Amino acid sequence: MIYINHVVTAVPEYELSQSQVVEMGRELLRGKVPFVEQALALFRNAGVEQRFLVKDIDEILAHPSLEWRNNVYVEWCKRLGEKLLTDLFQETGLRPDELDMLITTSCTGFMIPAVDAHLINKFKLRPDIVRMPLTELGCAAGAMALSRAHDYLKAHPQAKVVVMAIELPSMTYQNDDHRIANLVSAALFGDGGAAALISNKESSCQMVTGRTHFFYNTEHLMGFELLSSGFQIVLDRDIPTLIESGFRDVITDFLASEGLQISDIKTWVFHPGGRRIMDTTRDVLGLQESAFTHSRRVLKEVGNLSSASILWVLKETLNNHPDTGPAVMAAFGPGFNAELILANMTGAQS
Repeated sequence: MIYINHVVTAVPEYELSQSQVVEMGRELLRGKVPFVEQALALFRNAGVEQRFLVKDIDEILAHPSLEWRNNVYVEWCKRLGEKLLTDLFQETGLRPDELDMLITTSCTGFMIPAVDAHLINKFKLRPDIVRMPLTELGCAAGAMALSRAHDYLKAHPQAKVVVMAIELPSMTYQNDDHRIANLVSAALFGDGGAAALISNKESSCQMVTGRTHFFYNTEHLMGFELLSSGFQIVLDRDIPTLIESGFRDVITDFLASEGLQISDIKTWVFHPGGRRIMDTTRDVLGLQESAFTHSRRVLKEVGNLSSASILWVLKETLNNHPDTGPAVMAAFGPGFNAELILANMTGAQS
């Protein structure tokens, strides 16, 4: 059997409240968009109260170049990665030489070699460690990384795997982009990371199986376009419509393959993609608002952390002693696809 043993999280030092974002937005957008207050309503209604950034917001706005921002991205991936791995080793007792596989995810910058190479050198991880950097999977990557860890452990049941997600969306903000997509991105995303240890050691979250569902002809819905000034966000307004039209069947079929129904699921761990996406998912699946308590709390306190968010929500869920029984983890990402994991909350002590 395969278990998620422990999750650690980290954010950088610069805190930014949503009220500060609204006031800055009013100054930046005045004279540039026709309906400033309506645009600022995106920020007020985003479900975010604060987020954390790797640099002060004024410094970020003063350095729009791709080179400067990507250098910051590389620096902070290393810093957050070191903190996450240090905390994971300290809190679990895992030794660096016991780690068999390291899966890293990120989509908000460019780094070759990936951050795992830095961490292997820094912590003197074994030279035969299996590396798997995942880069173009967006918000779904954290859940996908857990699925790939599960696959590896099925083949190597005695192994120990760490999944690490680090995202710095602040480094992708486009100063002169006044499209709704960029405003929505600015309203939602924050910087941070998370890491999880997965092994055969019994704990409170047993992984059962996973599934990817790819929605055909939806490449235009989510992603990045690379400009000379950096990463330009793509977020289509039709994402909730797609979820509304197709997601219930996806979930129903996934659960049916394991002899389950939606009503059998005791715990839901949703990536907090945004308030509207969560509202739509809740209504489509016919769930109670309580199913989204932890997802909304993470969004409120740190914003959308892209691939790291699912691990944040999982940690929040486990810390609050979920009911024993079947659980589903779910995240959406560019492609467009849904990544699903069926788990079992056992109540065992980690």
